[in-house]
Amino acid sequence: MKLKGDELKKIRKKRGLSQTALAEGICTQATISLMEKQNRIPKMNILTAICARLDIDVDQIIKSDNVSLTSIFDEVSILLVHNQYEEAQAKLNRVKVKQLTTDIDKQRYYYLLGRIQVANNQVDEAIFNFELVLTQFSTTSANIYLAMTTVGMALAYEKRDNQKRASRFAMRAVNLIDDKQLIGGKQQWVILYHDITSLYLRLGQYQAAIQTVNRGIRACQAEASMFLLDALYQMRGQAELGLEQTDQGKEDLQIAHSLSIILQNDNRTEEISKQLEKLN
Repeated sequence: MKLKGDELKKIRKKRGLSQTALAEGICTQATISLMEKQNRIPKMNILTAICARLDIDVDQIIKSDNVSLTSIFDEVSILLVHNQYEEAQAKLNRVKVKQLTTDIDKQRYYYLLGRIQVANNQVDEAIFNFELVLTQFSTTSANIYLAMTTVGMALAYEKRDNQKRASRFAMRAVNLIDDKQLIGGKQQWVILYHDITSLYLRLGQYQAAIQTVNRGIRACQAEASMFLLDALYQMRGQAELGLEQTDQGKEDLQIAHSLSIILQNDNRTEEISKQLEKLN
């Protein structure tokens, strides 16, 4: 990884902060100076705290040495959220373990591997890999993979028909979001809310599903992004129907239908059309 010191300085000044103000309670002013002038990367907990104070993602000031690896992980994440598990497996197979030189790369790899294993009913293997992420490969920083992997554990136990433990892990993931300043990309946040909502729906916890999906919708709105927005509105409609809020549920499904057409998501358009037909 390489630090973009000039970009850090630019953002700090845009926020109206001196080096001393940015460093207060986190590190020394000299540390900030070294970051900006010599691109010196501090300890991860310092880096994430600085980014949290600046309200930016770590990747805005960090350049990955292995762009291709990051690209593969991002592609696998998108495939997973669209349930394209075979394609995700083929893509992840391109990554060799020796390429995983940092803890964050190991976290991403073993989390994604675990998600694919859950889909393939390899639950024991998935839980093993999720535990690696949460223990051996967890860094001192509070990054989003703590919550994403916790959701993975919930999915694994749901696969075992252990709804009690699945619900417990889902709640733990929500508590991680609420209690810690998790660092993650905007797209990752939407995927996280999507996955938690989907799990709550299958567990029949419709109120919790609505609370979580609303976070995902707000995250999209804040970034003027339509990423997974059709899926989020569809799930909110399903949760509302589960609570017998029929009119609101139909309205959200109609919104989801329109969004899926705009996003050219033909499979989702067809799925929502069938749901609406049953309601009419």
